[in-house]
Amino acid sequence: MRKGLFFGVVCLWATVLMAGGKFTPLNVKTGLWQDTATTIVTGGLGIPPELMSRLTPEQRARYEAAMKHEANGTPKTRTYKACLTQKELNEEPFADRNHGNMKCQETVINSTSSDFEVRERCAEGTSNSDIHMKVHAIDSGHVVGNSESTATMGGRTMHSTIKLDFKWAGATCPAGVH
Repeated sequence: MRKGLFFGVVCLWATVLMAGGKFTPLNVKTGLWQDTATTIVTGGLGIPPELMSRLTPEQRARYEAAMKHEANGTPKTRTYKACLTQKELNEEPFADRNHGNMKCQETVINSTSSDFEVRERCAEGTSNSDIHMKVHAIDSGHVVGNSESTATMGGRTMHSTIKLDFKWAGATCPAGVH
């Protein structure tokens, strides 16, 4: 299931804040949003040895080619539409979030009706990640933000930056847009 990045940001934010009792929802409209994310990725993640031993040489080569294509430092912009409900905004955003066996710690740095900043650090064995995200509601129909992350797995490190731009597109969501 693919949710818009904006809703992932809102969901992460709400889940973290509700757990800490510091929840202040962003003052944004519900309904249809157009989400634009420009991502720059460098480096790459390795394959843990236990998984590497199960891959054929062809599978390893495909993984390396895909990683080289995605993590080449070239900005990639994706735009899509997603629906934000009041329930997602206030209560249950990111219920489908899954970190597998990773142990994560979120630290809310700032939470107001117009700004949100969080850092999340996760680790499991020799794999780890560190994400720092800021979001600002310019008004109830326009949200901007950025995210920086570093992840290490299989002895290799990947860095990414994401520039976020979310614009409200309407009060109702067409069928099939979630």
